Amino acid sequence: MNKNMRGFLLTCTLSILGANLSVAQSIVAHIMTAADRHKLGGDNVMATAQTSNFEARTYVNNENDTLLYRLLRPINYDPNKKYPLVICLSGSGGRGTDNIRQIAGCWPAQILSKQENREKYPAFIFVPQCPQGSDWGRSLGVSEKEIRFKLGSFTQPSVDSIVLEAISTLEKEFNIDIKRRYVTGQSMGGYGTWHFILNHPEMFAAAIPICGGGNPSLAQNIVNLPVWVFHGQKDSAVPVDFSRNMVEAIKKEGGDPNYNEFSGAYHVVWPLAYDTPGLLDWLFAQNNN
Repeated sequence: MNKNMRGFLLTCTLSILGANLSVAQSIVAHIMTAADRHKLGGDNVMATAQTSNFEARTYVNNENDTLLYRLLRPINYDPNKKYPLVICLSGSGGRGTDNIRQIAGCWPAQILSKQENREKYPAFIFVPQCPQGSDWGRSLGVSEKEIRFKLGSFTQPSVDSIVLEAISTLEKEFNIDIKRRYVTGQSMGGYGTWHFILNHPEMFAAAIPICGGGNPSLAQNIVNLPVWVFHGQKDSAVPVDFSRNMVEAIKKEGGDPNYNEFSGAYHVVWPLAYDTPGLLDWLFAQNNN
């Protein structure tokens, strides 16, 4: 994509969203990713640079099921100290078998792997890769026809169980603080974030679902779980009502979730979400007591 197009997109982003320059540049960079990857010769070229700090790993369970994942260890890991674990779930574009695409398709993982954030928030960053034809697990309580964002058939296999198994093995290998497990994700990963906390609330200390949706009838499960929800008001891929309904359901049960809805914004709001002042301070302050 040429400089003129980059400038045009940047101007439009600043105008439409009223975003500051650094956020607008981040959004434009994300919009351009697909075109630039094609120009460079494929997804792997772009994604490889982003995965350089992550260790490529494979988990195989007793049934010979396999999960590919990337792991980022804390800088200067000390086995005598406990560290939080952040589970980062990619959007559908991160699916595959290369153990690379999920980093390019997961904005939270990219942000958390920045040097300044690794120094300020020492943690393990776990980024599993969802296989093609699978998803993280959904509990929407609505028919497939009601979902405009086609992630695939409701009968496709979910990989939530093997993700939890892999986390369990990591906690035996490393000194991970089981009271400070966090989960976050965008788009399909937003659905997955809701799914994990709604069905396994005892496991997590906090969650940041972005542009996803969950089953409001399960809201009572997470009344006491700190959640910060983000969505774009004009999202045409995942309806904003999916987040609104979850937030309202939690409030009706007595919970107090944080909710940021970006006026005039569409689907790609994860750069805006992770530019929210205090978000990471809030996340790493949560403790599941």
